[in-house]
Amino acid sequence: MLKQFKELADDNTSGATELIHKLLALCENCAIGYHVDALREGFALLEQSQLSMPSLHAVLHILKSDFLPKLIEGEENADAIQYIASLEKILSESGETIAALFLEKVPEPQSAVTISRSSTVLATLRRLHEHELLRHAYVLEARPMLEGHRTIRDMTDKGVQATLMTDAAMAEALARVDFAIVGADSISADGYLLNKTGTFPLAMCCRELNIPLYVVCDSLKFSPQLREDILVEDKPAEQLLERQEGDSFDIWNRYFEWTPVDYCTAFITERGIFAPDQLSALVGEESA
Repeated sequence: MLKQFKELADDNTSGATELIHKLLALCENCAIGYHVDALREGFALLEQSQLSMPSLHAVLHILKSDFLPKLIEGEENADAIQYIASLEKILSESGETIAALFLEKVPEPQSAVTISRSSTVLATLRRLHEHELLRHAYVLEARPMLEGHRTIRDMTDKGVQATLMTDAAMAEALARVDFAIVGADSISADGYLLNKTGTFPLAMCCRELNIPLYVVCDSLKFSPQLREDILVEDKPAEQLLERQEGDSFDIWNRYFEWTPVDYCTAFITERGIFAPDQLSALVGEESA
């Protein structure tokens, strides 16, 4: 079981919502199998991992305070299992609500571009496809981990017409679409979107080309923390280039970057659709 927690800690291609789903599934398995010690060890491991995903750590905090006390080693854990089921239901319903709200913004078939991998983006684009409102989807690879490869395969498995493009070709992709859509790993209280590196250039291209950029995410992603208090981790340099003898240059490798929310057209959440200047309703007036 601890091996699965380690895999979750090292997962570099899943978005925050997908990681939370995986965490809840692990918690349910631990409750069913009475693996309470493994669960505590797994939580301790995760506390030191995925530091750029505050929403995952917020759920981890909830699980430690509300879920762990319900577990008793070797005894019936029905209440704990039911608690996990209730959290899963909230996450699933929020995704369905977001997709339904976005559907209202697309009155006729349109094309879209996205970057990286977001389960909420996937659910939204699938809903458009089911209603014959998604003409074509363009997926940017999201280097260096190339999670866009998983995204486009998931789309085409559902019958979506899609094209994979390099991150550097985002301007060409935007010339072919009606809107851009991204997920969120976090939104800071001082007005910055944390998402896969490449999101800010995409947002700047959208502004220049007058293409709307929509962010779809559940309200759990809105953090009371300021940008400066959320750590964006450096990742191994070898993921970009294997060093050779004599190499003296630095290598910068971060998966996530900050985008000012003013570059986004709207934020679609399970609580409604918000313009950038309305986001204080989701993080609380005091923290915003």
